[in-house]
Amino acid sequence: MFRRKRQLKKEKSKYQFQLFLAALLFLLFFVLVIEYFYLNLSFGSASYINPMAKDNWSILALLESQFDKSSIGYTVIAANSDGSFTVKIPQGGTVIISAKKDIKKQISSLQLILSRLTIEGKKLKVLDFRFDNPVVSF
Repeated sequence: MFRRKRQLKKEKSKYQFQLFLAALLFLLFFVLVIEYFYLNLSFGSASYINPMAKDNWSILALLESQFDKSSIGYTVIAANSDGSFTVKIPQGGTVIISAKKDIKKQISSLQLILSRLTIEGKKLKVLDFRFDNPVVSF
């Protein structure tokens, strides 16, 4: 008799534990589903990483390697929202390079322009490669 009561108590507590576990899992599932829909409504999609970020990093790496190959010093390279890159050079000037054009050609043009300006004794303020012809400001 006592054994049967103990066994019934164990089964009852086991059943209550299973019921508690099922309720907890259901609550967790419910919270996750609500959170997923909330995030989709708030952000539009579950993708939080800008797809352009990978391209910007690869172009940035290409810019750094081309500047190093051509022995042109730079202090800062920053990406702009219009798809161009702003490069500060140690001589005190700013160079704006377009990502839509061939970067190697722009760097070689920059090297030529910097050598000419050095020969002429002029100081560069801004050099912009986003247009058909480079725009130079002194």
